[in-house]
Amino acid sequence: MPDKIFLDTNILVYLVDEENEFHPAVKEMFENILKEEYEIWISRQILREYAVVISRKELVEKPLRAKQVTDDIARWEQSFNVIDETQEVTDNLKYLILNYNVKGKRIHDVNIVASMLKHSIPLLFTYNVKDFKAFKEIQLLELPGQTEDESESSNRDQDSEIQINPEG
Repeated sequence: MPDKIFLDTNILVYLVDEENEFHPAVKEMFENILKEEYEIWISRQILREYAVVISRKELVEKPLRAKQVTDDIARWEQSFNVIDETQEVTDNLKYLILNYNVKGKRIHDVNIVASMLKHSIPLLFTYNVKDFKAFKEIQLLELPGQTEDESESSNRDQDSEIQINPEG
């Protein structure tokens, strides 16, 4: 059975946004994931976040039109395994919020981890490694040569003062 991997929103955005400086590195790593025959997973949350980011001029140089966004969503749904929000994901979310004392916008990241746990997905491909380092339940796939500063600069919640505190 192939290994499972979960793709964060930023990976889908960087795959599509050819103007983005991270596009070449993410595309190369994604091609390696395909060659390795990973079982690729995303969630409905990732699809929503992708639609928000890829259609906003403030976030991408060339935002996509509505038809392009919906075509991409349909393509991702056909290409990857898509996790639906279930009671078990919500139960995992509640456990992680309490265990890691997470608040505010960081709950979106915790929901990704909760979805991964529901489907026994051990590996997350994200450019926001800093957002997920505290979670001992998962492993992170980082781009070669990626620094903590780069991860922080691409953080979708960089203006948030919320911190993950595993000590509770």
